[in-house]
Formats: sequence, C-alpha cells, structure tokens
Amino acid sequence: MSRGLWLVILLCANAAMGATRLEGQTPLPLTSNQTPQRLDLSTHNWPIGSDDELVIEGYNPSARPQTLILRIDDNASVNYRSRVNLERIVAPGPFTQRFALSEWRTSQPRALALDKLTKLYLFMADNAPSMTIHRWYWEPGLTLPAGTIALDLGAAAAPRFTGFEPLSPGDPRLIGHPTPILRPSGDALVRDGLRNLDGVRLDLAKGRYQLTLWLDDPGEWEYLPHPFERSVLVNGEPIWAEQWQPQEWLTQRYLAGQSREALPNPDPWQLFGARQGGPVHVTLNHPGGPLTITLVGHSPDAKYLAGLLLAPYPAPTSKEALPNSGKALAVLADATASVLTKQRQLFLEKWTLAPYSPTPAPTPASQQLSLTPITDAAPTLQIAPLSAADALQQASQPVLAARGGQLLLEFAIHAATDDPAPLLVIQPPERAGSPLALTPYYGKWHLVRPQASGTLLAPSDQELVEGVAGLTLLAGVPRRLVLQITIPRDAPAGRYLGNIQLLSQQQLVQLPLTIEVLPLTLPAASKPVGIYVEAPPYLNWLSPNPEALKEQIAAASRCDLQRLAKLGISGLSPALPQDEAGMREIMGEAAGLGFVPPLLAYTPLKRWGGDPASQLDQWQARQQGLTTSGLPPLAWSLFDEPDLATLPAITTFAREMKRRDPAVIRAGHFNHPGQVGLLAEVEIALINAGFGADKADVARVRQHKVTPWFYNLGTPRAAGFYLWQSGAEGYLQWHGRMPTALPYDPTDGRESDFMLLGPQACEAHRLSHDLLLLQQAIEDLRWLAWLEQEARYQVEAALLLERLRDQLPTRWQVAEQLPSAAWIQWRREIEQLAKGLKTLQTGANSSS
Repeated sequence: MSRGLWLVILLCANAAMGATRLEGQTPLPLTSNQTPQRLDLSTHNWPIGSDDELVIEGYNPSARPQTLILRIDDNASVNYRSRVNLERIVAPGPFTQRFALSEWRTSQPRALALDKLTKLYLFMADNAPSMTIHRWYWEPGLTLPAGTIALDLGAAAAPRFTGFEPLSPGDPRLIGHPTPILRPSGDALVRDGLRNLDGVRLDLAKGRYQLTLWLDDPGEWEYLPHPFERSVLVNGEPIWAEQWQPQEWLTQRYLAGQSREALPNPDPWQLFGARQGGPVHVTLNHPGGPLTITLVGHSPDAKYLAGLLLAPYPAPTSKEALPNSGKALAVLADATASVLTKQRQLFLEKWTLAPYSPTPAPTPASQQLSLTPITDAAPTLQIAPLSAADALQQASQPVLAARGGQLLLEFAIHAATDDPAPLLVIQPPERAGSPLALTPYYGKWHLVRPQASGTLLAPSDQELVEGVAGLTLLAGVPRRLVLQITIPRDAPAGRYLGNIQLLSQQQLVQLPLTIEVLPLTLPAASKPVGIYVEAPPYLNWLSPNPEALKEQIAAASRCDLQRLAKLGISGLSPALPQDEAGMREIMGEAAGLGFVPPLLAYTPLKRWGGDPASQLDQWQARQQGLTTSGLPPLAWSLFDEPDLATLPAITTFAREMKRRDPAVIRAGHFNHPGQVGLLAEVEIALINAGFGADKADVARVRQHKVTPWFYNLGTPRAAGFYLWQSGAEGYLQWHGRMPTALPYDPTDGRESDFMLLGPQACEAHRLSHDLLLLQQAIEDLRWLAWLEQEARYQVEAALLLERLRDQLPTRWQVAEQLPSAAWIQWRREIEQLAKGLKTLQTGANSSS
C-alpha cells in the first residue's frame, strides 16, 4: 500500500470516528426539574460521537455560586479514577454549561467509550441547595468547512478539541522525535501538544489558506516555558519568527497582565482565553502538493506545537477582526472564525463570571470626583461615594495610634470621567515638623478565582501598587487608595496633621489626615505571624550562569525579608537555599530584621530528593553546621497534608531524625483528623480547618505536648484576635509568591495564582491587600498584649479583657463568618480604653 493511500485511509477513519451523527439537538429525559439527575444510558442508543457536546441549561436559585458536578460512566468504569468527574461553579441565576465529549478522559487517562456509556449523574457538591434544571441535551459540536485540515497534537490518550483530528507520536506526518505534553488547564486544543517537534509534513491541494498554529505551551505550577528565539518555515521559507531579550520577555510576556485591568467591562475571553496557546495566523498561497511546516529553535520548548489549522481562504468572508492582528490580515477565514468562536464559547461557559455589584446607583455625589474614607474594610465595589461634607466629617475624626505601631487609612476614589493621569498629592501627617512615615498604595482590578481550584472568576482589587505613579481613574470604577503609616517608637504624643489632594479633570478634592498618637508604646509581636516565601521563579530562567543566579536569588530574598520586616510581619517560612552557607545567610538576615523564631524550613527536605536516607544525610549535615552558627534553630517541615497511607513512612523518617538529633524541631502540616497519629512525631503542628481549627482542637494538640500553629485559615485579620483566643502559638499564610504559569492568568493552572508579595521582588513593589490585613492582625495581637499588661493594674483593662474572652468566638466556623468590621471594632475598643487610661498611667504601670 502506498504511503499516500495509507494517509487517505487514516484521515477518513479518524474523520468518521469523530464526526457527529446527530441531526440537531437531541433532548435527554429529566427525572425531575431539579438536581440530582440520574440517567441510565444503557437503555438508550443515541448516535453521539466525540465531536458532539452535552449542554445543560438551568437556574441557580441560591444567592451564592454553587458547585455542580457531572459524572459519566461507561462499561469499564468501576471507581473514581475510571470515570469522568467534572465540576463547574455556577453563578446565581440562569446558566448554560457545555461539555465537549471529545474531552471526556478519565484520570487514568482513558477516553470514555461513547457507544458504551452507562450512567450520567448530575448533582450538587457538599449538600448544597438544589438547582433547577430546565433541560439537558446532546448537540452537534464543531463542523468545519470542506477542505479544512484541523490537527490537535498530543498524546493518543489526551483530550481532543471538537472538530479536530488527533495527531500523536508515531504518525508518519510528524518529523522528528517529539514528546507529548499535557497540562492541567486550558481547552483540549491548547492544554496538550508535542515538544521537540521538528515539523509536520502534509499533502495539500492548490489554493489560498489561512494557517493558524498554536505554538505556546501553557506551562504548569510555577513553570512557564520561555523560548526566547524560535521561527516557523513553510517549505523552507520563513513565515513567522519571534525573538526576545530576557528582560523584554519578562515585561512584555510574563508580566503583560499587569497593565490589563478587568473593569469596567470584564471579558475573561479577551483577558485570558484568546491568548492561550499563542495562536499565530498566516496567509499561504500553496501551489499544491507537499507542504512541510518546520519548527526552528535552540531548545525543545522552542519547537512546540499544540494545534494546526489550514482553513480555505479564497477571499475574506468573515467580518470578525483577528485578535491582536497586524495590518496584513484584517479578517478570519470561515473555518478559523468557527474554531475561535467555539473556543470562546467553551471558555466562557466554563469560566463563569461571578455576579458583582458595580458602584452603587448614581447619586449627586457620584456625578463628580469624590474621595470617600473606608472605615470598615468593606470591598471597594460596596463603597458608595459620600458628599464632600460627609467625607470631610469622617476624615476629620482622629485615628488613634500607638508608638511603634502601624496603621492603615483607606479611601475609595470615584470619578465621573476617565482620567489617565490624575494628580494625587499626599502630605504625611506631621507634628512640629516631624512627619510620620507614609507609604501609599492603589488597587488594580484583575479577575481572580475566589476558590483556588474553582471555575468562578470575580473582579478583585487585591493587588496594590506601591506609590502613586501610574494611577488612572475610570468613570464608574472605584479606585482603592491605601495609606500605610508607621509610628516611630520615639514619636511625641499628640495630634499629627496631614492631607490628601486629588486633582482630576479640573476638579479638586481634599481631605485631612488626622492621627492621634497616644503616650504608650506597643509591645513587640511575641508570636510568629507571617507567610511562606519563595524567590521569583523566573530568576531561574533568565540568569546567565549559576553564580549570577545564586546572587540574584539571594538579593531577591533579602529584598523580600526587608519589605516584610518593614511591614511588621513577624513570622516566616523563608526561601531557603539548599546549601549551608546560603541557609546561614538568609537565617542571619531574618534574625537581624527581628523575625520571631523559629523560621519554618518548608522546602529543603522535599528538594533533597525522594530517597529518605539521602534526605536524612543532607539534613544532618546542614543541621550540624547550623547548630554551631549560634543562629536560632529552624523548624523542619517533614510533611505537607499527607495521604493517610504514607503515615508509617513519615513516622519512621521522623523518629530517625529525632534519634540523630534529639534537639531537632520537627514540623508538619495537618489537614485531616486521620493524621492525628503524627502529632507524636513533631514539635510544631501546623493545623488548618480540615484538621480542625477550633480552640478545642488547639487544646487537643497541646495535650500531645506539641506546639500548635495555624496555617491558611483564609481570613487574614483573624490571625490576630482569633489566634489569641484559640491559644495557638503561630500563624503562616500560603503563599507569598506562587504563580501558576502566567502570574496574571488565573485560568492557566490547577489553581489560581497566590501573590501576597507580587510576582517580582525589588523590581516592582506590588503586594496583596491581604498582606496588609495580616500586618493589622499582628497589630491586633500587640494591642492585646498591651491590654494584658494593663489588666494587671487597671480594673477597666481587666474588665475589657474578660469581655473580649467572652465575646470572641472559640470555633473557627463562627470566626470565619465574621465581617471585617467586627475585628476592627474590637481593636477600637482597646484603643479607646487606652485613650481613656492615659491620664491615669504612671511610670510604674505604663508600657510607654
């Protein structure tokens, strides 16, 4: 059989296997008008193919987003891994959810046998309220025009994009020896592809075509492939090339999302989906015959291809403009437009935009520029603009502060018209010519995943930009302004006066800043409260040599530590190098900056390989060297939310570590009650809500003679009052810097990006609003410590202390639901008491 005839047979077989046989929408029976739905498919014989889709239409009557789960079994499904389980978060109100059958792969992985499906279940997660289901039905998927060649590259078992033919290793059309890649997110076209591919060889009829190549590997976890130079040839002629300098790639590719804001018109497809896979469009005039597409680059990542589309393009027929197109190509071929439209549909029906409340209804105050104090940490979109008189009255009330303390002043800016360059001038509060240190930040609007692994997107201005350079205003979109103020330990008591002036489009607003510094000094933080930190991952890709990389990572770590110390963050799991000298350097820096020991060594053990004996030897060598350094000891993280089956191996490892060094501090992360047996093997237990985070759970840990810490409770301000009430001894929040591939695309990984410190170190000071709230939780702890001191001498302080013990929740589920205003109010009660007591204080009973 000739090679050409073999290819024709292969193409026809694949086309028949994937082609739809449905004539249109084919309804499925409903057991009721609500979830759950259970359908036995073994008694039905619908003519569905892998190019078809399952569509579900319904209504979520809840006021909150809910998780909808679709389960599909075939005759080989016997457990969770052998069936398909798909979760979607559905916003309140009407919804449409679409599932491409070509993507139905089990986690084994295995494609479901669509002619042998047995069960279809639709149900809610976690006993959530039922949803109304109007109808569900099979629907034909994407059908492309005759003469189109559409190839989805990847492993044979990988998901396939509807309407595309799979192209896998071993196919004679492939040139070279490529390796398949499968990523956790993205549609079936872009999430998988072939790496180290030299090219694709096709036979093509004479004609004019629009060639689309999806050339970008979306990456995974903290890794994003970064080829700096690559090109594409067609029959030996260059048709596309890309070349980056490393810093240029960093700013224009990796950090491109910094400049894109989600509001006022959030469009997840334009913000994220349209860019995924890096589609490149080129027009070809082909004389007929062989067509060889060659990928050229100096690394396997530079020769990556996820998808290929050759669309007949006799003349422009679609009015849809090509995204990010150059002048040479104004419109799309019909097949190209159909593919991008289907990608957009699947993306938007998977990534639901959460309902959000825009700025409250227009009032006379909102028709002009306004600056509104935020007194209760409410979300920016919930802040209604105040009249100038009301804003002035609020801002004139003095904010109480103590020596050595830090506080936040927050405002919402509302503008009636856009302004790309407003003038913002801030005069720091001062007294007798001595100003207080003030750092301004403003919020940037991005779409984020409120649930780390969910499919819901919501506008958020959590990311704060330090300084006022680059501040813009948009009509109808409030801008949060945050002023972080540090009170020196030797600041004279009294009132400090400053002001804010904002000039935009010939309108001027002014507000006073009034700080009343009390004649007392707050105790230092006695418990470690802080974050997990890693160096920016891109440093590993951009550094020219190992020595330069080592120095850049060390400099980035020093920068992070200095920023955190300046903010008053007291606890830390630092970015520790693997070598002893590097560890000593970071530990010494942290000790000098005042971080409360012990520091948590979260990553070293896991980075010393998977062999326990080697890990122990590496640890012992470091431990012996660090012990003689005179630095505070590290707490070594042995495990992180372990599966129950691994508990015996962890126990053996932990006991051997203790045998080698009886003074070792071992730590572990507990997120399940079944892990309680490991309490005997650690000195510090970091617990979260999965294990149990109530005051009773903290006491349970103490009964094992183990020091309890919290981690990742999710409400930063609770790390103050609730930490104090529970009796836990520390708190760490994950994560200072953990981008999943691109740091400003929350849809490109298993989970969202976590960026308490921003994606960079010293190059650009950005941080999360949550980090400043964590800092305020530390301030809460310091005020509580002051209150405990005063309660030994002052009846009023003792009474307030007793009342707080009674009022503060002892169960995490209750504390988690408290509004931010509750934590703020408890702090204000202590501050007001301090103001009232100041005339009674003497040198004997004052902490000043």
